[in-house]
Amino acid sequence: MEAFYNKFRELIETESKNEAIEFALALIDKHRVTIVEFYEEILARTMNSIECHNDEKNLCVWREHVRSGIARTIIESLYSRVLAERSKNHSTPPDKKVAVICPDGEYHDMGARIVSDYFTLLNWDVVFVGNSTPKDEFIRVAEHLNLNAIAISVTNPYNLVSAKKTIDMMREKCDENLKIFVGGYGFTKVDDIKKDFNVDGYVSSFNELKNLLEGGEY
Repeated sequence: MEAFYNKFRELIETESKNEAIEFALALIDKHRVTIVEFYEEILARTMNSIECHNDEKNLCVWREHVRSGIARTIIESLYSRVLAERSKNHSTPPDKKVAVICPDGEYHDMGARIVSDYFTLLNWDVVFVGNSTPKDEFIRVAEHLNLNAIAISVTNPYNLVSAKKTIDMMREKCDENLKIFVGGYGFTKVDDIKKDFNVDGYVSSFNELKNLLEGGEY
């Protein structure tokens, strides 16, 4: 796996879009790397480790956007494999629905996109809403879609205040049976996430989500 990671990181660092996409798909299709392994041991690790060199500081923002764009394209390209994996492991259609959303002001939605695939692999019907969703829209989404759960992703810690306001409003106005899960780098320094944000669980990996869902009445 380390060799795969090093090669993928090299392709991302050099913004080699076509080669990175082809390499990622080959890992799944030919080298028997699972989708979860690719997301957690290669993709996320790569995106979290890449830094700008001193001689390219004036290009940092541009490079981050390009590299994130390549990663998003790869995630989208893997969606058919996600559906195939779900069909292989589950014989019945999804009977639970979740919306995956980022709070107002949060524009980093790659983690949210990945967790959407995790829910799909676990046989949930997923609505990916995406980045910077105003808190009033959370309420409308929950009511309109008759959801079992909402998953909220926060990457930038500065958006935790927005997330807290959104969750408080949902607890006040939504069905009391609606489960609220959170995840993302923004929560990593919060001491007691479930208590401080009044949520049903914090998720940082596929196995954590799987154990959470299988251990609760969801």
